[in-house]
Amino acid sequence: MRQTARHDVVFVAGTAGEHELTWSQQAHEREGCHPHLHGPRNRNVRMGRALDGRPDMSAVLHACAAVMAHFEALRTLYPPDADGHPRAVVVASGVLQIDEYTSDAPPTYDELSAFTLRLAEPGFAPDDLPLRAAVITVDGRPIHIALSLHHFSADTTSARIAAEHIARLAADPGADLGSGWQPRQIASFEASPSGRRHAHRVDTHDRAMLRRSAMPELQAPPGHRAAVYNFVCLDSAAVALAAAGLAKQYRTSAAAVLQAAYACTLAEQLGIGTCVFNTVMPNRQTTFAREAVAHIAGRALVPVDTSLGSDRFPALCRAVDAALVRSSSVSLREPDRYARSLDEVSAELGRSAHNPYVVNIRPIAPRTLIRARADRAPQDLDRAMASSRYRRFPKPVDAYSGNLSFDVWGMSETAGISLGTDATSFDARDLEQILRSFESRLVGAAIGGHAARSGSFAGA
Repeated sequence: MRQTARHDVVFVAGTAGEHELTWSQQAHEREGCHPHLHGPRNRNVRMGRALDGRPDMSAVLHACAAVMAHFEALRTLYPPDADGHPRAVVVASGVLQIDEYTSDAPPTYDELSAFTLRLAEPGFAPDDLPLRAAVITVDGRPIHIALSLHHFSADTTSARIAAEHIARLAADPGADLGSGWQPRQIASFEASPSGRRHAHRVDTHDRAMLRRSAMPELQAPPGHRAAVYNFVCLDSAAVALAAAGLAKQYRTSAAAVLQAAYACTLAEQLGIGTCVFNTVMPNRQTTFAREAVAHIAGRALVPVDTSLGSDRFPALCRAVDAALVRSSSVSLREPDRYARSLDEVSAELGRSAHNPYVVNIRPIAPRTLIRARADRAPQDLDRAMASSRYRRFPKPVDAYSGNLSFDVWGMSETAGISLGTDATSFDARDLEQILRSFESRLVGAAIGGHAARSGSFAGA
C-alpha cells in the first residue's frame, strides 16, 4: 500500500465548551495511560472496517465530516491544566486530515491489521483532534477505513460505533447517527446526586470484593532498565469455532465461555480453586450508553469458582455469564473513591488488595460470531486447531506491566488473543503453555459436546 493523497475534511458543529473528565477517563490517567506518547504505551484505540456497497471518495469524506460533527468525543482536545492534568475541551469546528492509500489488490487480514496498528503508533499532541483516519482504495474505489482514536475519547466499542457510522453514512447519506450520550452528559450524571449514590453503592461492593478476592501476587520487575515484558499472541480459528458453538449450545455469551475456559486453565497453573479477575466491562447497559461514542468502559472484580471442573463446564459457563451480568452494574466506579478503598483494605489485610489479573474480552458483535458454522464436525475443529499460530514478543516493560493481562481483541473467523506479563512472573514458555491449554480445553469441550449431541462419546 502506498499513500497517494491527503484530504482536508472540514466539520462544523453546534456545540463546544469544556467539561470534567469522566470517571473512566480519570481512571486511565491514574493508571498511567499516555495518549501523547508514541508506541504501545499510549494505549490508543485502533479500528478497521470494510466499506459497504461502492461509495466514492467524496461520500466517505462527507461521512467522516458528519460523524465528527455529531460526536463531541471526536472533537475534544486534551490540553494540560496548570498541574499537568488533561482538560476536556470540545471544539465546534476544525479540519480532519484523512490519508488515502492505494493497493493493487484487496489487502489481506494480516496486512490490514498491520496497517491499522501502524496508524495507532503515533501519539496525539494536546492540540490534535482525537481521531486519525485513513482510507484504502483499490482501482480508485474506497474499500476500507482505518481509525486510530485517542484513548480518552474512545474505548473499543466506541471505535467500532464510529467506524460503523462512517461506513453506513458512506453507503446511505441519510442514515441516522443515533442519540447516545456525549461525554459531557456522562460527566454531568457522575457529578449529580444520582451519580453520587451510584458511586457509594459501587464502593460498598468493591470493598466487600477486595476483602475476599486474594490471588497469588505477581513479581514486579526490579526496575525499568533491564526489565522484560513477555507477550504471547494466539491466532486461532479453532477457538472462534469452539467458543461460538459452545455459547450457542449453553445459551450463554461467548465472553462467558472464553473467561470460564481461561479461569480453569489459570487455576490449574496456579494451583488454586477460585480465580478472581479484574474484568473490563463495556458499561453499555442503557440505550443512551449503548450508542455513545465516549470512553466509558470500566472494571469489576469477577469471581470464577473453578471447582465445578471440566466435567461441569456448561454449568461453569452459565455461572460466569450470570456473574458478568451482575458485575456490569458495578463496573462504573469513581477512581478517587476506589483508590481510597484500595489503600484502606490493603492496610486492613496487611498486603496489597490490588488484583493484577486483568481480563479484557473486547465486545463481540453478534454478526461477527460464526454461529452458522457452530455445528462443524470434530475433525473440522481438529484441522482448525492445526492451523493455530503462536507468536512470542518479548519487549521492554509494557504499559500493562504489573498485570497478567488476558486480552481477546478479535473474534470473527479467527480469534485473536494475547497473554502478557513481566518476565519476573511468567516466562514466555509458561504463557504460551497457558494459551495452548486454554485452546485445547475449549476445543475438547466443543468436541465432547458434539459427541453428546450425536449420541456417541467415542473419542470425546
